[in-house]
Amino acid sequence: MNTIDSEHAGYRFASLSWDLAQHPGTGPTAQRVVDLAVTTLGCSGAAVTTLRDNGRLRIIAASDQATIAAAAKIADRTGQSATKAVIATKGTIVNNDVENDPRWVQYRELMTEQTSIRSTASFYLILGGVELGVMGFYSAHKDFFTEEILYDCSIYADHAAVALKNAGADDRNDQLSMAVDTNREIGIAVGIVMSRYKLTRDAAFDMLVVASSHTNRKLRDVAAEIAATGNVPAWRSKAHAS
Repeated sequence: MNTIDSEHAGYRFASLSWDLAQHPGTGPTAQRVVDLAVTTLGCSGAAVTTLRDNGRLRIIAASDQATIAAAAKIADRTGQSATKAVIATKGTIVNNDVENDPRWVQYRELMTEQTSIRSTASFYLILGGVELGVMGFYSAHKDFFTEEILYDCSIYADHAAVALKNAGADDRNDQLSMAVDTNREIGIAVGIVMSRYKLTRDAAFDMLVVASSHTNRKLRDVAAEIAATGNVPAWRSKAHAS
């Protein structure tokens, strides 16, 4: 690709990072990644997938859920697919003729029979040592992935990796913040119960756990109510009744 083509690609992707950053959380970001891939690159569809501990594919997001689910089912059934190969090799695999590809005979036969996918390009997503899955693009047309389109796909995959890593960090920060807030509220609630009933810290915490169980409410919800109101629920276990 010459300098003019490179600059043109740069302009095309200029707003991509900004767009992907507008969707907080891994789920919404991944969905935006695959949806935007179709309109940006002109492919038939896209997906972000990873591998479960049991070796089966996990679809994080798909522009066409039914098509990708069918492809993933075939991959899991046969143990063959570009996505599985990319995860194994941590590289990039292009298959411009799914129907006649000699690498995965059983896979290609089922894919041809059960899906409209005829060419694929799969990129391993890793950034800063963080493995993010596989960015897969597909087309209903054979030989769709020309050199120029593959160049654009590689740029897009890089943007996707950045967006997904940032979204994952946002998720972890939100979870940490929630855990800190929850632990703070539990600590406050334990203190209130200790003061009210002259209990040790462990006994007060046990009382909250029992109250949570008997009222069929989450511990954090019971603690949040006590921390917010200063009032201890009327129910108490017989073990701690005065």
